[in-house]
Amino acid sequence: MTTYEKTAGSGVAGPDRKDVVIWILGILLVIAIGAALRAMTAVAVPVIFAVLITLVMAPLHARLERMLPDWAKLLALLGVMVLLLGIIALFVGALVFAAERVLAKLPDVSGGFQSLLPSGEGASALLGGRVQELWSSLGSNLGGRLVDQISGLAQAIAGMTGAFVTTLVLILFLVMLAVSERSVWRGKMKSLSSGAGIEGWAEALNTVAARLRRFLVIRTAVGLLQAVLYVVWLWYFGIDLLFVWAILTFVLTYIPNLGSIIAGSMPVLYVLVTKDWQTALGVAAGLFVIEQVVGNYLDPRLLGRQIALSPFIILAGLLFWGSIWGAVGAFLATPIMLSLLVIFNTVPHLRPVALLLSDQKTPEALDEALAQE
Repeated sequence: MTTYEKTAGSGVAGPDRKDVVIWILGILLVIAIGAALRAMTAVAVPVIFAVLITLVMAPLHARLERMLPDWAKLLALLGVMVLLLGIIALFVGALVFAAERVLAKLPDVSGGFQSLLPSGEGASALLGGRVQELWSSLGSNLGGRLVDQISGLAQAIAGMTGAFVTTLVLILFLVMLAVSERSVWRGKMKSLSSGAGIEGWAEALNTVAARLRRFLVIRTAVGLLQAVLYVVWLWYFGIDLLFVWAILTFVLTYIPNLGSIIAGSMPVLYVLVTKDWQTALGVAAGLFVIEQVVGNYLDPRLLGRQIALSPFIILAGLLFWGSIWGAVGAFLATPIMLSLLVIFNTVPHLRPVALLLSDQKTPEALDEALAQE
């Protein structure tokens, strides 16, 4: 009897095949959920935004309620909504102003692409007549496409109306309802806790909220610091559009890893197009040093083990959610993956998946990391 026959006969291979089937079904389920979420973008995005915002804002609402008498409890909800509206208005206003500045500079950027291409007799001698024509055509098409994409995005941001306003109003309405029903939902969870394991879910939601707040506070602080340092370095070289670079750097900081690369590459490309390669090289060197100090030294030490997500999973989640919801998915990727990590770690059968998502080696280490305040 062969080894394979012995193994098959003893039944040892059965559980292995079962595990493989389970993992395949799990992957297929993820793909199906991704397709469903993409088809339900108009509903899923506002709901997820509202849930995450509610988790972050709930402690502020609770504190305001404790400070106010019973007859003025409604003022707590009003205060939270006014604060949220102010943050959104400031954020959207800055983006619109930056987009308008980009639109005003697009003609200069479009003409600058041609200066990067060899031309004249020198180009013909270097590339040959036919190759020079192809090179010029390729560069012109590439430059035109890039400018068109930037122009379309800037115009869309500068004229934020219609669907954007509708989605924003829907998100605010959902947040208002969710925050106002916070105590009701707490009572529901307590009523259902007997024998259903809801107590663990309540603790998981508290952990998710704490990690999200920690993530947002630190990413905001790091974004502000990195934006200021970028602006100072660009100002030293006499680069314009400083407010635009500051806004883009600050916003893209909320996209871990990839966001900082994009934020540093865009001003370098702009300098290369509008000035010369020596200046672009100096700008790139300074921005690279700033990114290394802030992104690879300061940021990890501020966050510590609070996030507990694997860097590989952060990037994979960015690609996954970005492919489903575009730029919105890229911004939601890390909060969603962090929430899934905590929730999966609460469900016994999904703890192995939570460990795979984390940056820890053992389930015990993951529990310890998530228990830290």
